[in-house]
Amino acid sequence: MHYVSDAGIDNQDKPYAAQVEDMPDNEEYCPRYACEYNDALGHMDTQRPYAAWVEDMPDDEEYFPCYACEYDEGPVANVLGKGETAFNKMKKVQDSLRGSTYSPFEDRDEWELAQWLINNVNQQATDEFLKLQVMRSRIRPSYRSNYKFMKTIDQLLTSPKWKCELVHAHGDDEDIGNDWGGDEDHTVGGEEMELWVRNLVACITELIGNPAFHGDIAYAPEKVYTDCQGSTQRYDEMWTGDWWWEMQVSDKNTWPVYLSIRNLAKEVCRQPSRHTSMLVGYLPVSKLESFDDNLIGQHRLFHYCMRRMVQPLVDAGRKGVEMVCADRKIRRVFPILAAYIRDHPKQCLVCLVPAKERGVNTPFQPHDQTHTTRTLHAQAGGLYPPEFVAQGLQPIFSPFWANLPHADIFTVITSNILHQLHQGIFKDHFKKWCIALVGKQNFDARFRAMPAFSGLCHFKEGISKVKQWTGTDHKQVQRIFLAALVGTAPHPDVIKAGCNLLDFIYLTQYQLHTDRTLVALQQALDSFHAVKDIFINLGCQEHFNVPKIHSLQHYVETIRSLGSLDGLNTETSERLHIDFVKKAYSASNRRDYLVQMTRWLQHQEAIIWFSSYLTWHLGNIQPEPQPADDCDRSDKSDRPQFLRRTVQYLQQKHGAVHFVHALQDFLCSTQTNGCQSFQPNINDCFSCFSNIVIQLPPHEHCMANQNLSARIRSHPQRDNRPRKPPTPARFDTVLTLFDKELLQCGGFHGLCIAEIRVIFKLPGHLGNYLHPLAYVHWFKPLTHFDRSVGMFHATRSTQQRLPNASIIPVHHLVQPCHLIPRFPNVAINPHWTQGHAMTDANVFYLNKYIDFSIFDWYQNHF
Repeated sequence: MHYVSDAGIDNQDKPYAAQVEDMPDNEEYCPRYACEYNDALGHMDTQRPYAAWVEDMPDDEEYFPCYACEYDEGPVANVLGKGETAFNKMKKVQDSLRGSTYSPFEDRDEWELAQWLINNVNQQATDEFLKLQVMRSRIRPSYRSNYKFMKTIDQLLTSPKWKCELVHAHGDDEDIGNDWGGDEDHTVGGEEMELWVRNLVACITELIGNPAFHGDIAYAPEKVYTDCQGSTQRYDEMWTGDWWWEMQVSDKNTWPVYLSIRNLAKEVCRQPSRHTSMLVGYLPVSKLESFDDNLIGQHRLFHYCMRRMVQPLVDAGRKGVEMVCADRKIRRVFPILAAYIRDHPKQCLVCLVPAKERGVNTPFQPHDQTHTTRTLHAQAGGLYPPEFVAQGLQPIFSPFWANLPHADIFTVITSNILHQLHQGIFKDHFKKWCIALVGKQNFDARFRAMPAFSGLCHFKEGISKVKQWTGTDHKQVQRIFLAALVGTAPHPDVIKAGCNLLDFIYLTQYQLHTDRTLVALQQALDSFHAVKDIFINLGCQEHFNVPKIHSLQHYVETIRSLGSLDGLNTETSERLHIDFVKKAYSASNRRDYLVQMTRWLQHQEAIIWFSSYLTWHLGNIQPEPQPADDCDRSDKSDRPQFLRRTVQYLQQKHGAVHFVHALQDFLCSTQTNGCQSFQPNINDCFSCFSNIVIQLPPHEHCMANQNLSARIRSHPQRDNRPRKPPTPARFDTVLTLFDKELLQCGGFHGLCIAEIRVIFKLPGHLGNYLHPLAYVHWFKPLTHFDRSVGMFHATRSTQQRLPNASIIPVHHLVQPCHLIPRFPNVAINPHWTQGHAMTDANVFYLNKYIDFSIFDWYQNHF
């Protein structure tokens, strides 16, 4: 479970002045313009210029301009004074003692040794290592045993301490914390368990005051628009959503619990090495055999433990706490529950949908927290209100969220892409329906015949035999699932349902949303509901009263309220589970392991904290500057892998039958050799590349953590050692530029598909060209759009029944693309499953779902 707090910041002295501030890194391509916000009209003031001034931003930002309004409807983010962060205090102590920067370690070498030991070696091995003769006679660290080593680690500052609290469960007669308000712990008999917790306010204080996050943290909400008129709003960070803006004027085993603050930019939170999430508790897990209904007992245990854990947030959320922020300014912070990230079934509590109507495409009235708490209170008092049964409530009379200020649990339960979409709707439902309709053998053959693409998993045995699936596996299957379904689905509506569902899944994963993308998201959902009954008609599903299908109704409102969903996904907490639970447990001796796990975590965090301090102290807090992208987007490879390839070899192995003629045309058109005293002929030799890397244009909706480069491969079949089969030939297909003016229209306008057959360097006697060249076979322009599949048809262009070929510079290559053969209705040719589908097929689809760039171009084409 991942618990996200929003550190709301108050200003009691003066209204917050709108001004331009640095945006987070994932908006580096977007120039921002400050503008005033009109409180009375609720839109940007049209009586004065919107752009007060413009910030200097990198050149690539011209792709996606955006306009930001900062909150000025009341006091917010007022600075109460200057303070000292923990890093500043640490530096002062070191300076006063005239100690080493690496104190309590003697120098950098000793510190790096300590880092390596704490991260890679257990305590017994550490003790043996430090007692080796070579360590004592040559290295001579200040710590000579594991005991002294741990004493040195304990001198480091670290995160808030762990505290163990006892929890007693007593069965159905005496509920766990049964009183309303629920803070008493009955101790008569029953089962005793341990609850390990940290002070949440102290954890938030550490996160918001960490200088390592300076520049990546926001203290006030914004509304960001894609146009200066303010007609199209965009949503990415939580502070750009409606919830934070509205909150400023609001008056209202073990089970690990994680906490983060959404003042931090998403790009920072997605990097585990930045440690923006903290483990704040280990909740006890028990079978609770003293309860007649074990499930109810477990729910009560969970809420009781959570209530004790979040208790510090009650007073802090009402009165505020003065905290020193990362910029050394003191602000009054109100920690408020902003997002409660859970998997199914907790997300079924969002609205009052009847159990038998979860499959209809109709919005229902949301749950009201005040009314729900009153209903629970009345049920606990023996009044038995009818709403208790009608709303499907459980006898959890003291929920942990009841007393949290300014928080409505039913609005902060977030949508969950991993469990609701990838592992839910797609894996548990749609994929099973389609396999039942098509058959495992037929489906597997199509997956085996899929052409290769960089980064695409090749399912050599198909997908029916895969036993254990991860979120990454689901994403890989989604990239080619629809193409495998085309031609074998028993009804066109099956394809339409798959197209709409995949559109919905891809749109929800955008890291930046606008009003336009949210409209497209709702349209995809509506279109899916319009055709989903085909699965009932075909007999592979009885009904759609499935909670996860109903959960799709809440995605648009969640994005508008809390920002894009990539920052609110359980994929993050599952990665944290490895770092904070599995590794911690592995470091224990499996006996009384929670004590050892918390001690291990404390040591790990001490090392992390000190490493961050050293980075800040030594002046390396900013990331190293990255080299600017080549404006020509040329290849990064400057050395050909194969020298002196003859024209005859290129014709036979690469299929470059028109190589000499195409090169003559290219040289005539570019006049690279001046008077052209030398002409290419069949006796020339060329240095060839097996692959090159090209730079990609930035992608508006997936700007953070995206790879702005792609590898293009072009090589014939390679013979390997006798015990290994040969490597199949690989000639990638690429979208290439052929009309710059049409390119401005968006989508695929101005682009054409080319198959890269040879990548080579022009010999010096034929001219002096800066970039490598590519011999390509062209496909016909993208004019035939198949609406039943939602993809373009692609067919090869020919001249006199031979490939239409030419030579182009590689800086005309824009984006790799994936062509999928239009599979026949009959069984797949075995020759296709051996890597020959691209050569044998006549008609292809331009794969819409191979990556987000191609998907977005489809969205923008029409």
